[in-house]
Amino acid sequence: MKAVPALCLVTAVALGITSWVLLDAGARDDIAVPRTKTILAGQSGELLAARRSCAPTGLDALVAQLTAATRAKPDDRETFHQLAEAHLERALSRSHRRGMVIGTPTWSELPPELAADVDCGLAALLRARELGDASGDLFRIEASLLSQRITGITTAMQWNSRIQAALKKAGELAADDPQLHVALGLRKLLAPKFFGHDAGKALEHFEFAAKTLALDERPAVFAAMATWLQQKRTVAIGWLEQAVARNPQNEFARVVLRRLRAGEADPFGRDVTTAEAAATK
Repeated sequence: MKAVPALCLVTAVALGITSWVLLDAGARDDIAVPRTKTILAGQSGELLAARRSCAPTGLDALVAQLTAATRAKPDDRETFHQLAEAHLERALSRSHRRGMVIGTPTWSELPPELAADVDCGLAALLRARELGDASGDLFRIEASLLSQRITGITTAMQWNSRIQAALKKAGELAADDPQLHVALGLRKLLAPKFFGHDAGKALEHFEFAAKTLALDERPAVFAAMATWLQQKRTVAIGWLEQAVARNPQNEFARVVLRRLRAGEADPFGRDVTTAEAAATK
């Protein structure tokens, strides 16, 4: 997958966009989409503000601050949890301008800075778990971090079982977590066509997440791609308009909206150029 993620994972993924996960017929999740209409803000405080910048530099200070805090308080599991998520968001932001293509990884080789964020995020996550953090959110973060390591079929086969296990555990502990549903939706949206791709099912996850994450534009971006794949161009434009209204800093959303309005054949697949981003300010 070229991409959110999710996840702007998950989870996969925006737009610090997300990573492709190869699914086989036996690995598809069966976590139902909740029907709640509760409106949640999602992330809060410094992480939310930094993430909405859609740039790694927006998260640098927060990562440094949290890293220092873990050194000062090495037994504070909540700070390690926050650090793991901050590294995930910075990893996602490094793919913000990357295009999304079904069945194609975001990267054929991970940039060193992104790989370092994944490694540091997983280390922080493991420390939080050692200190007693057994939350569903931590499993969601784990799945999203691991998915960033996928660069092709070999790495998909290497990491997919662990990703699937983490998502399953997250679903058991927090089935109504909207960020989990972003990750689940991205797996369905961006998997190869013969290995789990299902734009309609993906859209259900994104619709729930978009309703419940009031300050996160990324589910709307992913919903736009799902509806565009269903040949619903006008609906896709509406989703992107919602995304841009929620966060004008999302360059991918702004540029793809412009491409869709212009009738481009593959508005989501190309990387966003600096010129395109500047033209939509």
